[in-house]
Amino acid sequence: MSIPSVYINLEDDVSKVAERLRRQASGQVVLVCPKRCQLFSDSINLRLLKKQADMLGKEVFILTMDERGQVYAKEAGFALKFLPKVGVNRSVSDVRPYQKPQPYQQPEEPVLEKSIPVDEPVTEPKEQMAYVPPAKIVGPKFNSAVRGMVHEPLTEEYPPSPEEMVEPEESNKPELPVEQPELLAPVEPVIRETQNFFPPEIEDEYRSDEKKSALPKIILGVLAVSVAIALLLYFVILPKATVVVYPKTEDVSRDMQISLSAAAQQVDASKLILPAVKISQTVNVSDKFQSQGQSQVGNTASGTVKIYNFTKVPISLKAATTVLTVGNKTYNLTADVTNLKPTLYLDARTKEVDPNSLGDSVGVVAAQGGDDYNLPSGTRMEISNQVFGSRPQLLYAKTDSEINGGTTRYLSVIAQSDISGAQTQLQKDALSQVRQKLQDSGEILAEGGYSITVSQFSTDNPAGTQTPSFQGSLTASIVGLAFKQDDLDNLINQRIGQTLAANKTLEQPSPSQTTYTVQNLDLNNLVATLQAHFQGQAVYAVDLGGVVSQLRGKSASQVDDILSSKGQIQKVEIVLAPVWQKRFPWLTNNISVTVASTVKN
Repeated sequence: MSIPSVYINLEDDVSKVAERLRRQASGQVVLVCPKRCQLFSDSINLRLLKKQADMLGKEVFILTMDERGQVYAKEAGFALKFLPKVGVNRSVSDVRPYQKPQPYQQPEEPVLEKSIPVDEPVTEPKEQMAYVPPAKIVGPKFNSAVRGMVHEPLTEEYPPSPEEMVEPEESNKPELPVEQPELLAPVEPVIRETQNFFPPEIEDEYRSDEKKSALPKIILGVLAVSVAIALLLYFVILPKATVVVYPKTEDVSRDMQISLSAAAQQVDASKLILPAVKISQTVNVSDKFQSQGQSQVGNTASGTVKIYNFTKVPISLKAATTVLTVGNKTYNLTADVTNLKPTLYLDARTKEVDPNSLGDSVGVVAAQGGDDYNLPSGTRMEISNQVFGSRPQLLYAKTDSEINGGTTRYLSVIAQSDISGAQTQLQKDALSQVRQKLQDSGEILAEGGYSITVSQFSTDNPAGTQTPSFQGSLTASIVGLAFKQDDLDNLINQRIGQTLAANKTLEQPSPSQTTYTVQNLDLNNLVATLQAHFQGQAVYAVDLGGVVSQLRGKSASQVDDILSSKGQIQKVEIVLAPVWQKRFPWLTNNISVTVASTVKN
């Protein structure tokens, strides 16, 4: 019985190989290991495998062409199997591929010469015995080239016995004497060892390498085509260049006095006449406004004071005609003061006042509410009287106690300035409505080109009313001359273009570049004067004919020098793609050169 073989893979480890051994029913197994497999990475792997095989009761042989693996296998205690030595092996594998077995050749029968004595008579055999051929040798079912492997026992098939032999049919032909050969000694069977070990499917797998001998050429061809395509993309298709040229410009400033006329039908640049349209509309507007005035309604501060009278004569002060002040704060007497005696000094040299000469305390109250009217004790207050006047050196007062109790609280009040501001704002709103309607048709009602007449203005509350807001309404009539912005830009462009050189063009005017005011408005004759100021730029004409062919294969700096050498170009922007590209492409179709309409600052 032949020994089964187990073919392991390069990445199989000890556990996988042991599992495959466990599934084998035979007690002897040949492990066929390729070179540089994982088992041979370390000698400990084969030692572990040997222990697993012993535990499984398996006798394992190692067949490999890996020299290091053979050494590790011997150290671990495995027996080795080897392939027979044959001629030049063209295979690149470490095992020999399958070869078709040769047909079995029957060895020639040996010719035995027997010496017969002369004096011995030749006697015929008593029985005619049929020729017994040598036994037919049946070889093993699977021939192995592994030396030392145990083959299946040979089986011999012998010819049938005389009882089993079938008697040939009788024939009318006369029987001829048959010379009976002598019995030969049995011939030792000859066993041929074949050189194949693997089944045909394994051999086909290894022989497929010879059939794929054209693969390297195919790979080389594909690589060559890929390199050619890559070079074509790199140098021809992918490179692109974009050039933006900014022409030189110069500032242009003009002041023009343009005539607005409702009778004109079209723009006249030579005479500076601009068509105008009469506008006459009556507008009603209303809006809500916030009251900006304020009224102090907080509590008033109050207290008592002592009056100092250094006039040397008794005086009287009426509450209605006397005012006490501290800074800009005003206080009033709560009662009239009569027969106020003069104040005396204890010592004239030190100006120390005699307290006994002072009169009784007099009550005072703040003229308005507010916490800023509160005062501490001892604060000096100046006194002003309609009869006596203001003499701070001779007549004044000091707070005898704190002036307190004042609180701050305001109420919104409609001031007269609020009424005037509301009327002005409503006039602006009416004018905005008219201008918005004109803007839809492209017309402009310039400042100073209209007259506004207010026919009615009213508010829901008069000035002085305590309220946080009020409603105002206005009716106004607006009459004026309007013109189109496009007509004005056209006139300016034509007028300045008449004075520019042939290689310059005026940049298209925009509303922000032109300022104007209307003067001498005559609504009776529907004429006016428009004082306009234009501040713009004139652009040089750039000729780029044939310049693209000059840029092929040039670097960015060379292209910049070529284009900047033209007097009409102020700035050049260059973009090369892909990013690694350093030179302009050779195909003119991949080069784009454009002139910018505006100049970047």
